Amino acid sequence: MDDAAAAEFSAFYRQNHNLILLASIGRVRDRHTAEDITSEAFHIAWRHRQRGGELSLPWLYGVMRNLVGKEYRRSARSRRLAERVIAFEPPLEFPAESDDEPLHSAMRKLRPGDREILFMAYWEELTGPEIAEILSISQENVWVRLSRARAKLRREFEQAPLPPTPLTSTEAVANG
Repeated sequence: MDDAAAAEFSAFYRQNHNLILLASIGRVRDRHTAEDITSEAFHIAWRHRQRGGELSLPWLYGVMRNLVGKEYRRSARSRRLAERVIAFEPPLEFPAESDDEPLHSAMRKLRPGDREILFMAYWEELTGPEIAEILSISQENVWVRLSRARAKLRREFEQAPLPPTPLTSTEAVANG
């Protein structure tokens, strides 16, 4: 790879590293695993660029999604093996420690496809055209799926129990 291509890759890395890392963390909920996935995604991008391939955020995002899927499968195999040896059942997508958060509780109840499009649009702040390219669907379909996912999330969120709110000092005095 010549100096210009290396500089281009370096700029691509700086521009997209944090987004890919945050997207990975949002899916695997473990920073170390997410860092490994991000590192591997950029390693694949480096090799792809060396072979003359074009780099784009949607392409890199697709690589990250494939690596997350690979991690889910690896984790599921490990979990099945551990279950044969000991009682072990941690969920992969939203860990138990987030059960007290109404949003995570509502998100867990959504279909994976609905969660994915909400993550892309709101957590990773991808544009409609980027989401469309990543999912290989039309932009109109992105808006329809996003609208439906938001409606489902709203319904689940409204049904989620709210955490207790502390009393203000005037309410505490009034209640006694």
